[in-house]
Amino acid sequence: MKALFYRTVLPLFGASAIILQPLAAKTVKAATMLSTTCIEKSLPVALAPGEPVQYQIYGELCSQDPIEGKTVQVLVSGLTYDHNYWDFPYDNERYSYVNSQTEAGYVTFNIDRIGIGNSSRPPSDQVTLESNTYVLAQINQALRNGDIQGVKFDRIINVGHSFGSFGPIVNAVSQYGGVDGVILTGFLHNVNTEYADFALNSFYPAQLDPVLSNQNLPDGYLTTLPGTRGSLYYNESNTDPQVIALDEQKKSTVTTSELGSLASAVLSDTSKQIKVPTLLAIGEKDNPFCTGNICDSIENLIAFEAPFYSPEAQLQAYILPNAGHDINLSLNAASWYSAARQWSDRFVGTNVQSIPEPCFKFSFLALVSVAILQKFLAHTKRQNKTSKAIVKFVYNYEEN
Repeated sequence: MKALFYRTVLPLFGASAIILQPLAAKTVKAATMLSTTCIEKSLPVALAPGEPVQYQIYGELCSQDPIEGKTVQVLVSGLTYDHNYWDFPYDNERYSYVNSQTEAGYVTFNIDRIGIGNSSRPPSDQVTLESNTYVLAQINQALRNGDIQGVKFDRIINVGHSFGSFGPIVNAVSQYGGVDGVILTGFLHNVNTEYADFALNSFYPAQLDPVLSNQNLPDGYLTTLPGTRGSLYYNESNTDPQVIALDEQKKSTVTTSELGSLASAVLSDTSKQIKVPTLLAIGEKDNPFCTGNICDSIENLIAFEAPFYSPEAQLQAYILPNAGHDINLSLNAASWYSAARQWSDRFVGTNVQSIPEPCFKFSFLALVSVAILQKFLAHTKRQNKTSKAIVKFVYNYEEN
């Protein structure tokens, strides 16, 4: 798969697309409780094959201890969210997916998608599902090539939420490959039509919003109406009100082009082309996607979703009890973080190479046993004959 990726995808991007401009690296979290260090990075990207490399993607590369030799998780947020979704700036020990994974031995690359947060803001008609997809493919490629912090990552997991899942991740992994595992959160191949109507009526021009009006955003950039995020994204009975209040202050944008692609992307069977292990994770009370009894049990969820995935995906699922759409920001988010770690350990692993068991382990124990037996038998007349027989037996056993 990796060889195929290099042969077929690299030529599409061209040399200029895979050369990253060196940034003045800055530690943004030099000392948290979990000692996770993040370095700000900026990647030049094109929005489509053959187009100029003229836009920038912002990301935070985070790790505990050295980065080399570890698996990297690329974190891709949903609509109106940026990198803060994965590393929420409140009660960081409880609400940081980044900290939970770096503590477990992973590296995270927490990005702002094109048009979001600290990344470039092209004209809205260029910020589409397709451009999001191509940008993510370039990011995965750059991580493989060692163009980010000079480290060539041999194992990559793409982790998405909502649009980040069913948009760029499903499409980039299906079209370009280049990853070793996929975690899709806040997404099922299902639509709650009542919720969809409510959500579409909850967006308005970002230029009119008191949080975003000073950012000089292009036309066609939208955000959520003030006071609607609690109903849109949370099960409020399982959410700290201060989280929702801060979410309102940290909200980002969505373009009209991205909104126009939602229905077709959600219901598409493109995910059948994913050929690496895949985990689905969703809140039990996820209003956009959980209808009927789909989210009542793992069995129901797998039965519903399995037709949309290949056997190679080895589809697994996790349901976070009593959580809404934003599982990272529910009161019991730690349970989901633990599930993500366990799945990643099992299907991909934290390190490129595991440390083998010492080949001398049994030999050492056997020799100790022989020495003890020889000493014991020294008090009998059969010492030489018996001890030699035991030594011969042990070494013959090891050789076999």
